Amino acid sequence: MTTFTPTSSHPLHQPRWSPPRNPSPPATEKLLPLLLTPLVLLVHGYHPFANDGGLYVAGIRHILNPALYPRNAAFTTAFTHRSVFPWILAGLARLTHLPLSVILLAAHLISIGLFLFAASRLASRLFPGRSARACATLLAAACCALPVAGTALVLMDPYVTARSFSTPLSLLAVAATLDRRWRATLFLIGLALAIHPLMGADAAAFVLLLALVLDRRIRIAVVVCAAAFVLTGAAFVLAHDVPVDPAYREAVSLAPRSFLFLARWRWYEVPGLLLPLALFALALRRVRIATSAGALCLTSILLGITALLIAACFVPPDGPYLLVPLQPLRSFHLIYCVGVILCGGSLAASVRISVPHISPSLADGGRSRSLPFRSSWVPGAILVLLFAAMFLVERIEWPGGRRLELPGLAPANPYTQAFLWIRTHTPARAVFAFNPDIVYRPGEDEQGFRALSERDQLADDKDAGVAAVIPSLAAPWAAQRNAGSSIDTMSDAERRATLTPLGATWILLSPAASTALPCPFHNRAVRVCRLVP
Repeated sequence: MTTFTPTSSHPLHQPRWSPPRNPSPPATEKLLPLLLTPLVLLVHGYHPFANDGGLYVAGIRHILNPALYPRNAAFTTAFTHRSVFPWILAGLARLTHLPLSVILLAAHLISIGLFLFAASRLASRLFPGRSARACATLLAAACCALPVAGTALVLMDPYVTARSFSTPLSLLAVAATLDRRWRATLFLIGLALAIHPLMGADAAAFVLLLALVLDRRIRIAVVVCAAAFVLTGAAFVLAHDVPVDPAYREAVSLAPRSFLFLARWRWYEVPGLLLPLALFALALRRVRIATSAGALCLTSILLGITALLIAACFVPPDGPYLLVPLQPLRSFHLIYCVGVILCGGSLAASVRISVPHISPSLADGGRSRSLPFRSSWVPGAILVLLFAAMFLVERIEWPGGRRLELPGLAPANPYTQAFLWIRTHTPARAVFAFNPDIVYRPGEDEQGFRALSERDQLADDKDAGVAAVIPSLAAPWAAQRNAGSSIDTMSDAERRATLTPLGATWILLSPAASTALPCPFHNRAVRVCRLVP
């Protein structure tokens, strides 16, 4: 029986598909993801009703109470029809009779722990040393809020969504692929697809390419990437003459949706795609493709280049928009996750400093020389600085409220205070209208109105993201969004004439807006006014 011997002592040079040298890690290593979970929560914060978290929470609330959101339920059910995730959380709420806020917090903590466990498990397939595996897990914990170039994604959101679970499942599927455990791989990919179809499809593509690379069928992997490019190009050509709905064009052209088109990215966001691919290419010069680390590097390069070319060539800002809902650049999310784990392990294994060594023969004319000395404090210092930086960044990114918006705590965000007042002081079937850009105003922190108030609203700029994925919602979105765009400068008569036909019965106004309508609540952010007696 022949054996494979690595040609280098570098820790990434492992035997091809070999099991880890320490198959049974110590108890402290097994507990590391659990111990890091509260630290991740503290450093990166918790905002359960913000951004996409608010969309999912509104969908869960609608499952629990179908009478909610009588005017625009389609915007809240957009994700419940495509994912089992909101149904699972709604089922847990019904089964346990716990408040949904408690269920959300528990799910968020579980997703963090599962992500760190997946990172640790993948690191154990790549690095034989305990310190390298621990450093990879620590770096994953520190980088949970790391932006994925200009895709509007971070590795792990500070709120719970379907992506919170599809991400660790995808990493576990990658680890299972390295072990050539195909049944486990298929099972994990199936779970990821059921929870988040789009991110699960990206994980399936990554795993397919990885399996081909591991089996040394690199040419076939290249052919698969080329075929994907050709097929998307053919679809682009066929859709080129299909007329574009002006409402859909408006939805995808809003400034907050600039991440959909590579051509609209800011100049400093594009290196976020190129730099990781360059680092993977440099890593391939140190490790062989036959190793697990080398296979991951090559797979990331193949998938990243394919997604980059498809986005650059076939997703133009002027249309056609056939591929916009697929968002091909989001495949970089898994590439970033893999890259962070590789960087963490390599950091612990490779950081060395040179110390002067005085030769005993100096008196005889010998020369002094420097010896490499592996420093354990350098990776630790880097990780501490990174955690501290992320702690400060959280305050910059989420300035309007508490770092931890835990159940039972009074909200500090004035918009959240208004939304919670609405929940207890307005009719259950009330429909609200407000300036559609309110969700992106400084200090609002993208707090979800429907999720917090449990009341319906006319479509806003955040709903444009739903319309971009589901084109059939673009027309009602545009009609409602444009009707409320100048609500703060309208007269009361104009507000009634414009908004009442769309179903609005209450409105939110800025404190400076002029009105004679009864406004039973106001604070420094908004006024809540009754539009219809």
